[in-house]
Amino acid sequence: MQQEEEIFNISVAINTGLEPLTFTITTYYPAANPKHERNYRVTRDNEALGILHQDADSRWHLVEGNLEQEEIQSIGQAIDAHYT
Repeated sequence: MQQEEEIFNISVAINTGLEPLTFTITTYYPAANPKHERNYRVTRDNEALGILHQDADSRWHLVEGNLEQEEIQSIGQAIDAHYT
């Protein structure tokens, strides 16, 4: 079953007191994933920052890349807000 990718932008206040940063999120379904779970590729200014995954308990995890846990949670919350 082939799933369509989705691309959207989110704004996240990463550093208190500074302007929010805009990230581009691209959803995709890894071919090797038998559960067809969605992953989220995070980019900023055409630079890949990481790949996030939300588990069954709605916790966000870094699959690949170099993001701090606080950034992962903030970006994950913005992704959740996109879908509500």
